[in-house]
Amino acid sequence: MFVALRPVFVQRGYGRTGCEKFWQLRREFSYALRDTGLTKLNEDIAVPRGRLEDLFAFTAWLQKKHNLPVASFGHAGDGNIHVNVLVDESRAGAAKRSKAALDDLFKQVLAWGGVITGEHGIGLAKMRWWADAVSPEGRALHRAIKRALDPKGILNPGKFV
Repeated sequence: MFVALRPVFVQRGYGRTGCEKFWQLRREFSYALRDTGLTKLNEDIAVPRGRLEDLFAFTAWLQKKHNLPVASFGHAGDGNIHVNVLVDESRAGAAKRSKAALDDLFKQVLAWGGVITGEHGIGLAKMRWWADAVSPEGRALHRAIKRALDPKGILNPGKFV
């Protein structure tokens, strides 16, 4: 079981130069993760802003539990954080560990009252968490909108929503 015990270090950027340094870091961070050569599973979750510190402590715990690098960054102002699980697919059990890490991540995010997608929608990759993430009423509404906008089922065929 996860328990947040560690304080999180916060760095601030003041003025135009300080802010630009953070923006440059943000622009390059995702590319740097990709350039590791590992498979980057980028999950755009969102949690209540009061849970951000807990989220970063939780992702550190996930990293240790599943023996996978985890790097997180994003939009703290609205609680939308990109949690990147990095996977060396050549290592035995890596796929199983990454799936378990995402299960743990999404379960915890939902327990905090967050959402498993902050920007990009559920999509096929998150389909198995759809029932946990969206109420039966919400799922029914999605189906009704899909039927109304695409009565012949010709838009995005084969997709689940």
